[in-house]
Amino acid sequence: MKNNTKLIINKRDIDSEGNALLVDSSNVSKNDVETDRYNTLKKKLYVNLREGVSNRVECMKILKEIKDNEYYKLDGYKSFDAFIKDYDVAKTQAYNYLKIANAIEAGVIEEQYVLDNGFRLILSVLKDKENPVLKKSKQNPIKPLRFQLKTQESYDFYKNNAKFTSFMMQEIFENQKDLISKLFKMYKQLKG
Repeated sequence: MKNNTKLIINKRDIDSEGNALLVDSSNVSKNDVETDRYNTLKKKLYVNLREGVSNRVECMKILKEIKDNEYYKLDGYKSFDAFIKDYDVAKTQAYNYLKIANAIEAGVIEEQYVLDNGFRLILSVLKDKENPVLKKSKQNPIKPLRFQLKTQESYDFYKNNAKFTSFMMQEIFENQKDLISKLFKMYKQLKG
């Protein structure tokens, strides 16, 4: 049995706080409906994007606190990287969040600036800005050396004492260049 009553769906509008508002649309022209729908979609998009950025800022704060306080160790994780793997957060994304969080904490940027401008712009600003307050990567920018040793015994020694080996080589290079020259001459004679 068919009912001849026409179903009227009232459109939803969203106020500035993101709350849904019901609007009577019985006396509205098609052009007004499209304009209203477009404005509604823009508002929803704005609210959703704002919530997205707000959620990312919240994630950023959470990750920073977990890393700074080493809370991940409470669950048995040996490193922060192991923790973020289990939470489906890309390593690059997590460290970008931490970079922004450190910049906010250091007073380089304000949280509202992040909300207004988004993460990509903030990251490019932070990359361009050489700021001593920001934490720099702990990775050494000098590439590591690779070379073959003659015996397993020497390999084991240097492998087990890598920091000492680095110190020793740097010390000889800086303060005992005559020893390097002497060893280099000996090497050339042996090589022929």
